[in-house]
Amino acid sequence: MPLHDLPLVNASVPRSASLAEAAATLFDAQVPALAVLDDEGRVLGVFSEADLLKAVFPGYLADLRHTAFLRDDEPSLDLLAQRARDNPVDQLARPVEPLDLGDSQIHAAERFMHTGEEALPVTDGGRFAGMLSIAALCHARLVRAEEP
Repeated sequence: MPLHDLPLVNASVPRSASLAEAAATLFDAQVPALAVLDDEGRVLGVFSEADLLKAVFPGYLADLRHTAFLRDDEPSLDLLAQRARDNPVDQLARPVEPLDLGDSQIHAAERFMHTGEEALPVTDGGRFAGMLSIAALCHARLVRAEEP
């Protein structure tokens, strides 16, 4: 069954969108990543929840194994978020190879396993068609397995 039979989420932002706009789109779309598009609707890359986390919180947290000794420094966290909010999302987008609407589900599953992405853009004729998440792919398989 090709990908065009699966529910894709229209979750994208233009390259000129701010980090704050991308965060709002991620939240509203309820997918773990969104596509960042050029002016012609082609995929430049993806921006994920993990990318957002790295942009809004201190980078040194990734190096720590335990943070119980740290307390929230609200003014510092606010300043970091204020500095990040207006950054163009295309500076934070990571390049990925999009899936194609005609690709098989097995190909999509393999891509998820090898890229570590939780959602990938799907294109049709080079233009963005929607985001496919791991959850949507697996849910479709499980629903199909229920059918007699």
